[in-house]
Amino acid sequence: MGISIYYTARREHGLDTRERERIAGILAEENRDLSERLNRSLPGWKEEGIVPEHVTDAGEICEEFGFYAVDGSEEPGVVLRGSTKVSHGDCGIEPMLAQLERYMSSTLGRLRSALPGTEWDVHVDDQTLIWDEENGEYAFTS
Repeated sequence: MGISIYYTARREHGLDTRERERIAGILAEENRDLSERLNRSLPGWKEEGIVPEHVTDAGEICEEFGFYAVDGSEEPGVVLRGSTKVSHGDCGIEPMLAQLERYMSSTLGRLRSALPGTEWDVHVDDQTLIWDEENGEYAFTS
């Protein structure tokens, strides 16, 4: 069974061109930065047996953050909806934690800031994440 993070943004009006471009830029930067971070960690993870020896690139074990529904294509009022698998069958927990940390502390916060007036629903499987306004990141509920 895999573990995924799910995210939905809702608001009354759709995305304008500038917002779409901003979202695309954030996704490109965040996916690139996470991939670079994971690739730097691969040698140590392979040495420790956390990642199989045959893995040569983070893309082999890490799905990119993205959206499968944009601007009401699935449901009126939903401007963005997506999910990303974060568990990796042959890997230890470290790659999953690195992905979740990035998404919760950076990616989703940047997206929230880029889309004022949106209501976000974010969860990891059945565990709802809450927005921590003070720290500007998502956190697991107690």
